[in-house]
Amino acid sequence: MRMLQSILLAVECRRVDDAAVDAAVRLAAAFGSQLTLLHVVETAHPAFQLYQMQDAESYMDKLSNRLAEKQVTVARSVIKSGAPAHTIINVAQEHNADLIVIGAGDQRNSAVFTLGPIAEAVTGHAPQPVLAVRPGDPELHFKKILCPVDQSRTSFRGLQNAVRLAKAIGSELFVLSVIPEVSWLTAAVETGVLTDARAEHASEWAQEFEQFLQKADFSGVSWKSVVRYGVPHEQIVAAARELGSDLIVVGATGRTGLVQVLLGSTTRRLLRDMPCSLLTVKQDDVLEELFESDLVGISRLMTEARSLSDTKSHLPAIILYRQVVSRDPFHVEAMSGLAVLLDTIGESEEAARYRHRLARLESSRQRTVDSPE
Repeated sequence: MRMLQSILLAVECRRVDDAAVDAAVRLAAAFGSQLTLLHVVETAHPAFQLYQMQDAESYMDKLSNRLAEKQVTVARSVIKSGAPAHTIINVAQEHNADLIVIGAGDQRNSAVFTLGPIAEAVTGHAPQPVLAVRPGDPELHFKKILCPVDQSRTSFRGLQNAVRLAKAIGSELFVLSVIPEVSWLTAAVETGVLTDARAEHASEWAQEFEQFLQKADFSGVSWKSVVRYGVPHEQIVAAARELGSDLIVVGATGRTGLVQVLLGSTTRRLLRDMPCSLLTVKQDDVLEELFESDLVGISRLMTEARSLSDTKSHLPAIILYRQVVSRDPFHVEAMSGLAVLLDTIGESEEAARYRHRLARLESSRQRTVDSPE
């Protein structure tokens, strides 16, 4: 999660949005962010779609006024028609959003929560961090944040962002490591110990957790470490409920377009049994996480896009370049090609957005070179 200069808030024209709106307001106030409001009208009969558009315009005007009263800057209000998840992701990329905030689904009664398919798809496919706000809960104040880790680089990314969020808002942070249940054979193979192999496995896991925590900078944050044993997603849910957490921050591998790979099994299960709101943080270094099959596909698309661009077939080339960026949102050549071709066909505003993304990417890479982790 970057500096949160820009937050995309995906809204629906109904009260279920209130929890997501309140969360976006709190984050915008803490980080000085600008909000982009987005409502997507699903394709329908033209007459009904016109009514939906008019209803959305009225709602967005009222919401903008409400946010202005709370001293929140609304950079723009966008109303589009199309497939909601796809449109949300595209608009987030077009406007360089650092975070997507979305209502997570429907709270039908106090005991039943159903994750919405739109929220699940956005969480799975968007390259940006996504805050899925669970409706029906008390207002999200970010008082207690739970960050589960497994000592991986991905989970360290999640921890870094949980620390930043806790520091900015004044939250209490709980860092959780779940020691998984393993068979004696697995424990023996991993530890090289035959006697009390499971106990040795648990001991080594706990030691790795302590070493992992030493890498993080918790200065200015009230935090505690928690160790539990069992099935990871079950223990995360149980810990969140016992600790009274109102937000879980979890790292997720940053592969776009591959939902089954993008989120590990633990995160996917958390999405289906959310005890509270959930923030998924993708790795910034997406390029090294791409599958070989992705790289082959991207290479073919780029070859064809270059050929079309050379023969002045601008629109087909733009379509292919966009397909590359949808698979790899940090593909420099594809974004450069888009900027040039979009200028050529008169879409200078969109071209400028791609150049801005390129500049931010270069700045981010330079900071990484100057200050490596």
